Amino acid sequence: MRTRDVLELLFLSVLWGGAYLFTRAAVPAFGPAPLVSLRLGIAALILLPLLAWRGGLPQLWARPRTLFMVGVPFTALPFMLMTWGALHITAGVSAVLNATAPMFAALVAYFVMKEHLGRWRVAGLALGFVGVLWLMSGGPLSLRSGDGALAVAAVLGTALIWSLGATYTRKHMVGVDALVTTTGSVGVASLALAPLAWATWPEQPPSMRAWAEMAFLGILSSGLGMLMYFRLLRRIGAVRAMSVTFLSPLVAMVSGALYLGEALTWQMVGGCAVVLLGTAMSLGLIGRADGPRASPVEVPPVPGTGSR
Repeated sequence: MRTRDVLELLFLSVLWGGAYLFTRAAVPAFGPAPLVSLRLGIAALILLPLLAWRGGLPQLWARPRTLFMVGVPFTALPFMLMTWGALHITAGVSAVLNATAPMFAALVAYFVMKEHLGRWRVAGLALGFVGVLWLMSGGPLSLRSGDGALAVAAVLGTALIWSLGATYTRKHMVGVDALVTTTGSVGVASLALAPLAWATWPEQPPSMRAWAEMAFLGILSSGLGMLMYFRLLRRIGAVRAMSVTFLSPLVAMVSGALYLGEALTWQMVGGCAVVLLGTAMSLGLIGRADGPRASPVEVPPVPGTGSR
C-alpha cells in the first residue's frame, strides 16, 4: 500500500475507535434512542448529496422494502443495543466485543452459506471466543454497572445482527452500490427511531460537551468515516481495508483511558490480542489453508459501527 493509504487507514481507525469513546461519553446525557437517531440522521445528510451526485438516487428509491429491512432490524436495532451497552461497559471492552463481528460472519457463512471453514479457521473462532471469556473475567475493571453482563450480551448480539445483516444485504442487494445501501440504511434507521427519540428525550438538556461528542459521532465517525472507507475499498480492496477492524479496539482502549479515565489493564490488552488473533484466523487472513484456499469472509464495516 502507498503511504497515503496507510495514513488514511490509521486516521479511519482513530475515527471509528473514537466512536466507542464518544458513544460511551455522550449516551448518559442523551439516552440511547436520541443519540442513535441524531447520529445516523447526520450521517445520512452527509452521505445523501454524494449519493445524488453519483446518480444513485434511483437505486435508493427502487428498493424500499429491502432498505426497510436493512435499516430497521439490521441497523437501528444493533446500534441501539450497542449504545445501550455503552452505558454499562467501557469503551475499550465495547470495541473489542464488536470486533467479533467477523467471527460471527464466518459462522453465518458456514451455517447459512455452507462455506467450508477448515480446522484452522474453526480454531480461530474458538480462540476468539476464549479471548472474550478472558476479557470478561476481569470483573468490575471492565464493567460500569451491575447490568454489565447483560450489556456484554447486547454488544455481542450487535455483532451477530450485523453479520446476519451482511448476509441479507449480499443476497438482496446484489449489484447495488454500497453507498446506496449505507445511505438508505442509516436514513431509514434514523427516521424509525425518531418517535422513540422524541419520547425519551432527556429532561435535563445535554451539555455543550455532550453535543460536541454527538457531533463527532455523526459528522466524523459515521459520515466522514464511511466516505473514507468507501474510497479505501476502491483503492486497496476489502481485505486490506478490513485491517481497520483490528486497529479500532486499540484506539478505543487507549482513548477511553485518557479521556474518561477508564481502567486499562494487561488482562484487557491480552484479551483484546487473543480476540483479534482469533478473528484474523477465522477470516482466513493468517494461518494455513485446509484444502482449497478460501477467500476471506466478507464482513460489513463495523463502526461502533461506528462502522456503518
